[in-house]
Amino acid sequence: MDITVIIPLVFAAVFLLILALMLGRIIYLVKKNENVTAEDLGEKLNPYLYATAIVSVLMAICMIIATVLK
Repeated sequence: MDITVIIPLVFAAVFLLILALMLGRIIYLVKKNENVTAEDLGEKLNPYLYATAIVSVLMAICMIIATVLK
């Protein structure tokens, strides 16, 4: 395999791993706080939702850069 193929694959794998871990953490928090109001749960989940959005944007940017440089 060429290095121009391996680097995007590694980036994609790392970003998907981060997203999977954040999704697992979100599911854990939702199950743990079943009897909490939606407002309180939202305050606990906001950092994870923001991080998920940031990682998604970074993944898209890296894939665009990898495609352009290819």
